[in-house]
Amino acid sequence: MKIVVASDPSNLPKLVGAAKSLSPEVIEAVSTDRVSIPVDKLVIADLTLNDCWTSALSEREFDLMLLPSTRDFKEIGARVAARKGISYLSDVQELELGDQLVVSRMVFSGRGIEKLKAPLPAVITIELDAFEPISEGGGPSSVEELKVDCSPRINLLERREREAEVDLSKAEIIVSVGRGLKKKEDLEMIRELASLLGAEIACTRPISADFKWLPEERHVGMTGVRVKPRIYLALGISGQIQHVVGFRDAETVISVNTDPDAPISEVSDYFVVADLYEVVPKLIEEIRNKRGS
Repeated sequence: MKIVVASDPSNLPKLVGAAKSLSPEVIEAVSTDRVSIPVDKLVIADLTLNDCWTSALSEREFDLMLLPSTRDFKEIGARVAARKGISYLSDVQELELGDQLVVSRMVFSGRGIEKLKAPLPAVITIELDAFEPISEGGGPSSVEELKVDCSPRINLLERREREAEVDLSKAEIIVSVGRGLKKKEDLEMIRELASLLGAEIACTRPISADFKWLPEERHVGMTGVRVKPRIYLALGISGQIQHVVGFRDAETVISVNTDPDAPISEVSDYFVVADLYEVVPKLIEEIRNKRGS
C-alpha cells in the first residue's frame, strides 16, 4: 500500500506518525520545503494556493492520502477526491486498515464518536493532536523537485495573521459572560472581577458576533476558541451546546444563572441560581475586603 501525506513542513511529523500506524509499503510526502522525516520520497513544490495544491496532489498515485484537518486542507482534500472520484473523510481521529479503511471521528459537538468504513483509494483529513509525531529515523530516501503548472482564476494578494489581544487557550482562570449581561457598559464590573481574580474575559457568540461588545478572539465555543482553564466562571450563560463544547475540558465550572433549569447546570460543578448583577458586586466586595483594599 502507498500512502501520500501532504502539508507544510510543520505538520508532516504527525502525518507521518499516522501513516506509519498503518504499516504501508511506501510513504510519500508532498510539501513546500525540505524537511527531515523518515519517508521513501519527499516531493517539494512551490505551492501557495489551494488550486496549486489541488493540481499537484491530483497528479499523485496513492492508495490513501492523509492531510491535516485545517480549513484549507479540508477544501483541498475534497477537491482531490472529487477529481479522482474516490472517497473523502474529514476530521479523522483513529485509523484502522483491514479489507477496507475504518476511521473514527467525533460527532454531536464532541459528545459522540462515529465509526465509518470506506474503500481504498481514499483521501482523509486527520486531527493532528490525535497522533504522535515521528521525525526520527533519518531523512527521506529520495527527493523530487516538482514544478506545478498552476494558473488560478483568483490570485492571492495578501494573507496575514490578525494580531490577537489575548490567547484564551493558555488562561488558567476565565470569567465568561453571556446574554445575561444587559449592556456593554456592564462589562466594566466584569473586567474588575476578572482583574481581581487574575482571569481573562471570555464570552458567548452573541456577545462578540451580534452585539460586538468583545472581540471575536474572546468567543468560546464551537465556532470560537476551545479552552481548558482550571476555573471557568460562567455568568448569565444559558449553556447551549455550541458554547459548552468550547470549555468542556475545564477542570472546574462555576455558573451563575437566574433560570434554575438552564442547560449549563448540567455541565457545572457549582451552579448558583442568582442574578449576576447581585453576585458579581458581592464577589468584588468580598475579594476586596479579604485583601484589605
